[in-house]
Amino acid sequence: MRRYCGLIVALMLSSGCRIAAGAVPPLPTLPVDATIGTSPAIQIPAAPVSTPLKHVPGTAFDLRFVTVAQVVDLIYQDAMHTPYVLGPDVLADNRLVSFRLDDAVRDVRAVMVDFLDSLGFRVTTKNGVDYVARKAADSRARVDQEVFVYRPRYRSAESLRSLVEPVIGTRSMIPMSAIAATPSAVTSPVQVPGAPISTASDVAVAPAAAGVQARGNELVIVGSRDEVAMLRKLVPDLDTAPGEVVVRGWVYEVANTDSANSAWSIAVRLLSGQLRLSSGDTSSDASAMRFTGPGVDAAISALNADSRFKVVSSPHVRIVSGERVRLNVGQQVPTQSSVSYQGSSGTPVQSITYQDAGLIFDVEPTVMRDVIELKVREEISDFVATKTGVDTSPTKNTRQLQTVTRLKDGELVVLGGLIQDRDATARSGYSWLPSFFDGRSSSKQRTEVLLVLQVQRI
Repeated sequence: MRRYCGLIVALMLSSGCRIAAGAVPPLPTLPVDATIGTSPAIQIPAAPVSTPLKHVPGTAFDLRFVTVAQVVDLIYQDAMHTPYVLGPDVLADNRLVSFRLDDAVRDVRAVMVDFLDSLGFRVTTKNGVDYVARKAADSRARVDQEVFVYRPRYRSAESLRSLVEPVIGTRSMIPMSAIAATPSAVTSPVQVPGAPISTASDVAVAPAAAGVQARGNELVIVGSRDEVAMLRKLVPDLDTAPGEVVVRGWVYEVANTDSANSAWSIAVRLLSGQLRLSSGDTSSDASAMRFTGPGVDAAISALNADSRFKVVSSPHVRIVSGERVRLNVGQQVPTQSSVSYQGSSGTPVQSITYQDAGLIFDVEPTVMRDVIELKVREEISDFVATKTGVDTSPTKNTRQLQTVTRLKDGELVVLGGLIQDRDATARSGYSWLPSFFDGRSSSKQRTEVLLVLQVQRI
């Protein structure tokens, strides 16, 4: 029989006949193995599903240690009766919360929006359906963000920026694109057709200090609502007119002094005589004397009348608090700073530096509520011929005073102690006579520099 069946099949294939799919006989079934039924079945764990909660009408919503999705599901279904859609971020949030809401609360939706906002979710309504999803990255950074533009009245925008930045610090993150936003609202980026869609991760985020920018005469501040409200009160208090003072100075060079009769002691005797005529207070120490009173001009006139006092300079300047003024009366003297040799011939090339000589007077006041702090630097210098060492460059003789003092309004201070001794020799005679017939003379001169300063608040 099998031989006849194989012959029939071979004839059909050789003749080009095809068997329909439905005419193919089914395969025989395999015998059932008895051991299969006894083996344990493979179990696939199911994803955890939040069990919907039930609420008893007429009672308060008192939920303990439940997920956010369970809270939203119960409140939307039994309290708000509003269609809703929960995003996957809400369903995947495993944080446990406790929620209590009285049925008597009228605006249940506002409570839910605030509750979800505190957890980083937003509620968007479209066609009567509330969609609950996680906030975008830049939305969380720019929540309650405002822009404040301030036009300074007295101080520069850059100086105000340096004062405001430490106040804000780096407590929040502010997108740099928010700097260009209008003061009324923060605008969203404009999408250009055909361009790739920007996501929240594409937004450049910078520390809050970057939200303070000085643009010309404007100060632009970007921050949270609370920060901007605080700065609206703080910045006008910082933008106050800086104090100004008038600094009057007299620089004297006093000649013919000795250890027992210094320029400072001479000035003390002269000024004390004038102060007895006024009602000012006097105080002195080993190197300075202070006094106040209406007899300042009379005291200065007494110093000018003494032949031993020579006025070197008398600057009179008006300065803003925190700024520096420099007075230079003299000349710039060329001095040799270095010598280099170039080429195979070794040609010397001198490098010349110009140095200031004469009187240099620097002062920087800082106006405070009760006192005025003065940073003073005084220098009197001249150049003489070098007798030893590098005789191609002159020697600089310098007398310098640098100090910081605090004065009251209208107070005058006298500073001294810059002493210089000079030895001078002279020779006279006829050139056709031997040198031992020449006349010789020598002299010693001691000079002391005295600085008198007065500050007056404007």
